[in-house]
Order: sequence, then structure tokens, then C-alpha cells
Amino acid sequence: MLSYYHLETLLPRLLAFLIAMTLHDAAHAGAAWLLGDRTARDGKRLSLNPLVHLDALGLAMIVFGPYGWSKKMPVEALNFKRPKLYNTLVFAAGPFTNLLLALFFWWLYFFLPSFIVGGASESIVVEQWRVYLQYGVIVNLMICFIHMLPLYPLDGWYILKSLVPPKSQRWMDRNQLYALILVIVLMITPAGQWALEHIYPFAAQFVMNIFSL
Repeated sequence: MLSYYHLETLLPRLLAFLIAMTLHDAAHAGAAWLLGDRTARDGKRLSLNPLVHLDALGLAMIVFGPYGWSKKMPVEALNFKRPKLYNTLVFAAGPFTNLLLALFFWWLYFFLPSFIVGGASESIVVEQWRVYLQYGVIVNLMICFIHMLPLYPLDGWYILKSLVPPKSQRWMDRNQLYALILVIVLMITPAGQWALEHIYPFAAQFVMNIFSL
């Protein structure tokens, strides 16, 4: 099984994260714009430039663990004609994009030409690129899974908030800070690190098993 926290894995993890989070946020911004809210577009977030999305601390976390984050996506639900439905679609667009990316990298891994007839050196290059594709699958699956959790400020929080009645929405607003504290605690405490350190390799090994079929 590959190592997922050592420095030798940093480059493929970092590249996978940049692609995953850039398209994740661009999908949010694009969906919001198409559905009537120009807030993210006017804030220059409808972009494939990673620099407009990245948060410095969130990027730094990739060096030390499997997960980082980008800047908060500005979305104003009151600009939507159907706020509950459209807000749900906007925040689901990010994780759905990561799922599509994972499937794309998975497909590309198997259809990447082996170039066996070109010699051993070209075959080695292909295998090196396949390592990057493996991380593309793993990181996108993890971001998709984590962002669907109903915890602030993850996408799952906003999706759930759009689906529950107004009374429950007000309760969520009152407890938003506690949800954020819970996310922070999960990220920095041994319990949260234990969860990430076990979930991430489990997802990674699952992907590796698929690749070996």
C-alpha cells in the first residue's frame, strides 16, 4: 500500500488537491450564476485560476495531512427565484463535480496508453503518471465525501439547511458556531486525526483494489 502522508507523496496530493478544489469552487460559482446569483461571479470566483480560490492555511494543511480547504464561497440565496431548490443545487454542484472528476481520473488510468512497444523508459513514465491519477481519484472522492457531511462550513450543512423547515433553519443559524468548532476540533484533535488517518487510507486502498482488478 502506498504512503499517503510522507513528503514523497506531497506533489501528487498537492496537484490533485489544486485540481479538485479549483473545479469544486468553480462549479459552485458557475451553478450560482446560471441560477441567478452573480455574487461569486462578481467576486472573481467563477474562475479556473487556483489562486482566486485558495486559502493559505487550507493549502498548508495539505503538507501535513490528507485534507485542506479553499476560501468560503459567497452565495446569496435571496437572489434565487426558488431559494431552497437552487441553493441546494449550488452547494451540491461542488461535491458532484469531485465525483465526476474521480470517475474521469479512474477512466483515464485504465485508458492511458502503456507504450510498451516504445521501450521500458516510456512505460515507466506512464506508471508515474498513473500514480498522479490514483491520487486524483482518491483526493476527489475524499473531498466529495467530506463536503457532504452536514457540518458548518461544509456543503452538506448548506444543503441540509435548504431542505429543513424554517424553524430548523433558525436552530442551525443559532448553532452554526458550535458546528464550526466541532469541525475545527475534528481537524486538530487526536480523535479527528485518527478518523482522517483511518478513513483516508481506507478510501485509498479501496481505489487501489479497483485499479488492481
